[in-house]
Amino acid sequence: MKIKLLIFFIIFKGLCFAQQGDMQNRFLLAQNYEQLGQFNKAKSIYEDLYKIQPGNFTFFQALNKCYLQLKEYSNSQFLIEQKLKSDKENGSLVGMLGTTLYLNGEEKKAFQLWDDFLETRKDVISFRILANSAIELRAFDKAIDLLQRAKELSKNEFYFGYDLANLYSLKMDYKKSAEEFIAILIADPKQFPSVENRIFSYVARAEALNAFTAVFEDEKPDEFPAIGNILAKLYSANHQYEKAFSLYKSLDDIGPYNGSELFNFALKLSSEKEYAHAAGVFSYLLKKYPTSQLQQQIKLNFAKNSEAKLESENIDSSQLWKTFRKQKYYSENLYSESLSIYKEIAGKNPFSELGAEAMFHIGFLYGEKIGDEAASREYLNKIISNFILSNFYADACLEMAQLQIRKGNVEDALTFYEKIFANPRASEEQKNKAKFWKARMAFFKGDFTESNKLLRQLVSSSSDNFSNDALELSFLLTSAFNDSLTLVKFAEGDFALLAGKFDKAEITFSSLVKTEQTPFLIKQVAELRLIECFISLDRYQEALDQIEALQKRDEKNIFADKAIFLSAKIYQFGLKDAAKATEEYQNLLLRFPDSLYLDEAREAINNLRNKIS
Repeated sequence: MKIKLLIFFIIFKGLCFAQQGDMQNRFLLAQNYEQLGQFNKAKSIYEDLYKIQPGNFTFFQALNKCYLQLKEYSNSQFLIEQKLKSDKENGSLVGMLGTTLYLNGEEKKAFQLWDDFLETRKDVISFRILANSAIELRAFDKAIDLLQRAKELSKNEFYFGYDLANLYSLKMDYKKSAEEFIAILIADPKQFPSVENRIFSYVARAEALNAFTAVFEDEKPDEFPAIGNILAKLYSANHQYEKAFSLYKSLDDIGPYNGSELFNFALKLSSEKEYAHAAGVFSYLLKKYPTSQLQQQIKLNFAKNSEAKLESENIDSSQLWKTFRKQKYYSENLYSESLSIYKEIAGKNPFSELGAEAMFHIGFLYGEKIGDEAASREYLNKIISNFILSNFYADACLEMAQLQIRKGNVEDALTFYEKIFANPRASEEQKNKAKFWKARMAFFKGDFTESNKLLRQLVSSSSDNFSNDALELSFLLTSAFNDSLTLVKFAEGDFALLAGKFDKAEITFSSLVKTEQTPFLIKQVAELRLIECFISLDRYQEALDQIEALQKRDEKNIFADKAIFLSAKIYQFGLKDAAKATEEYQNLLLRFPDSLYLDEAREAINNLRNKIS
């Protein structure tokens, strides 16, 4: 008897497993039909499965979802109501029924159903469930109503504030969104990081930024540091730097910051190239916190921003946009304040990274701005000799190489590039820069095989700014590799450009352009170089005429995008014609959607529009 029962049990259990496996396979088949958009086939299977297991909530949900996809709202309503008869307190089911009614055009009936369900309930979870249903339907007003009622029931005042703020911003009601965030901060200032992140995900829109700013201004920012700190950042985002500075100073007086927020504000201004404002903040910190542990860093940043401010305001900085620019030097007195600070920092920090950075700035100023090569080499050599693991070691080597190139000492320049390759702390960008310049030196020496090998490595792996130039030179070498005499002549002109001998370079490239035997690609690049010669010599109209002739003569010129880019820069910086410059940049975007210069063109358009507005 026991054996028969055991056999029966085994057979029964096997049948159950077989049935369960079959149901699972059919369920997967129905899901596949759904993914293919064949909802009627899926519905038929789900209905069969639900009849077999009416208590299986997964089958119930899948069937209801299918009814909604097929807009069989009456079937969905009947299905859910049957389920509710045995589970009247299930808020999820009430939410599902309301969704069906809403989709069937019975909005009032749906919302009344939810309100009736919530009338006697005091738990916030039920409100949350139904609010989520409303959000899925994009019925934001109803969702806000439900969340506001839940907020009143909740003891935690900001529990629903984030959701409400998000919903208000979706409705573009930024004033109410800001008010919710204010309530959160007042209830718990520790929510500051989360609130800040949320707010600055909304304020990319000008109307949002202005609305948030107005609300935060009305909430005593001087008395509530969390509110004031966000308002200061809103001012900064709207380029109201003086207001931000003033507020940061007030917060610094009443809060435990000890200048830290002001220091971070100044760093942000510097990164955004607002050098004058940044220098002002660093200057204020130097006076207010003369014994701060950050005193040396503050001084260094003050000097760097003062130097950058000086260049943008008092020096012919327009030369910086040129591919090849005239080397112009200035009196040491012009940089006396920055130099004095750098030398003080270098003296007080002779073995630290701070000291190395100060030495690099001294060497750079003497070499690039003042023209005192001996003084420049003195400080750069200190870094190269004593700071092999410094982040400024490679920069010092690159600058020393540039000093050698100007003197025509190619071999000496190469020794500094080799130092960068051997340095374990040199960044990938610094090594790529050294590799590019090494390739150019090989080109100037006539070692075209080595030059092309290095350039190919750069083109395949580098995304740095100079990769465009590497690609251009690589094309040149590949296409005209067998014409070494013409390549040598081109290299002579290129080296003359680099050395600032623009008249000599003009003669060389003009000759290459006019000579019929010049290989096609060399002629195209030579024409670009001729245009760059005209730009270097401030002969902008001649450059524009050459660009126009290039485009008319050869629309398929592979460097036509660069020619347009140069044209735009001439109008922007050389002729100060913002409207025409914008037009040329836009022309580049339209004609060459795959150009390597797109990012620069977009940035230039944005900058020009900001200046015009």
